[in-house]
Amino acid sequence: MASISFLPVVIVVFLLTVAVALFLAYRYFCHDKGDYRLSGEVTPWEEPVDPDFTKSSSEKKEYFI
Repeated sequence: MASISFLPVVIVVFLLTVAVALFLAYRYFCHDKGDYRLSGEVTPWEEPVDPDFTKSSSEKKEYFI
């Protein structure tokens, strides 16, 4: 008899867990959509810079991993 009343509790807890997980996934993926750009991309209000023109011969190259 105890297992009959225990089953609905397990189902409700499972559904609440799934609902919370879906809500958090929605907030993570959809809520804070922004305008992202990669390193080196020029924004519309910036002027493109020629790297060969501004680079001096004594500068070392930077390598990013």
